[in-house]
Amino acid sequence: MDTLPTELVDNILEDVYFTDGVVDTTTLSSCALSCRAWSGPAQKLLFRHVTLRGMYQSRGHLSFLEATDPKTKRGRALAGHVRVLEVFLGDKAGLDLDDADLADILDRTPRLYELVLRVTGIHQFTDGTMEKLRKLATGPLRLRALTILSCGIQSPILFQLLSVWPSIEFLHIGVEIAPPAPRWRPTFKLYQLTLMRTPRIHMLKWLLSSSMDSLRILSFRDLPGRDFDPLLEQLGPGLRSLRLMNYSLRAASVTKQCPNLEEFVIVQLSPFLKLSNLPQSLEHLSCRNLPTEDQSLQSIIEAVSDLPKLKVVTCDRRAREDELFGELEGLCASKGVELFVDETPFWVREDPVPVERFPRNKSVANFALMN
Repeated sequence: MDTLPTELVDNILEDVYFTDGVVDTTTLSSCALSCRAWSGPAQKLLFRHVTLRGMYQSRGHLSFLEATDPKTKRGRALAGHVRVLEVFLGDKAGLDLDDADLADILDRTPRLYELVLRVTGIHQFTDGTMEKLRKLATGPLRLRALTILSCGIQSPILFQLLSVWPSIEFLHIGVEIAPPAPRWRPTFKLYQLTLMRTPRIHMLKWLLSSSMDSLRILSFRDLPGRDFDPLLEQLGPGLRSLRLMNYSLRAASVTKQCPNLEEFVIVQLSPFLKLSNLPQSLEHLSCRNLPTEDQSLQSIIEAVSDLPKLKVVTCDRRAREDELFGELEGLCASKGVELFVDETPFWVREDPVPVERFPRNKSVANFALMN
């Protein structure tokens, strides 16, 4: 294996990087230990996405600190490969990594693109941590994507990080948040907003106040109430992609206010309602968790027939079990529409990168967009 060209080694490792949308660290780690020629390229890929979920000075924490030692050339090189950093934060009294440790870790990763946080036991970052983060933000560290998967419902941590990095364009909020909106006016311009819990309207107005002209992808797990409609009237015409969890009459109403969509993603179709109000501009239709009722797949067939610009239909493997799947296959083939059966679980997050054409899949090709 030592004699293989470097380009071929890179191609092999990149081909095994993802398994169903998840980084295959087991295979990459084995490749890193196989021989010297494979070690460097495999380690480079292993450090693209780093997860620190252990306690303070745990094996994982210490291994990362040792591997990314800024005093060594190898350490600086490995730290420079990190694009996605996922960290579990807690109370130092409980021997967890805390916000001060996060600042120290970020100091080692100057090319970080996305920060993913799970926070328990910490209400807000200390003044000392915030001062260090602001100093880091004046240097090469320019976060583009922020994901908050857990924190206290009244925690201001989200706002603290947004105040430090107005460069953030991709925001994923995976937890309910209900603190008062900050008094400072946002300057970040979001390209994508993903909400697993829909905040109150005053919070939505604040989050979107500087992104009315920049937002292109909007995702809701829980549909917003009608008090969101005035905002949607302004945002809707500029949206390229709308992602919803369930299809309902309210979902149809929301979709109607987005006349220029190129992509519509629905996780759970209704067994009673047909898809309606889909814009004629749609190029990608994704339905990821089809129930067994025939009407659900029938609504997809009707949509394929009615949408003149449709190029791709995505469904999951359960769709193959439906008796109408053959009809859908034939219709897509006759219209030149690609039918893609995606094995990736719907909860796996996409790469937060700008989209030229939908669907946007997880791919090592996106690394170039994270530099």
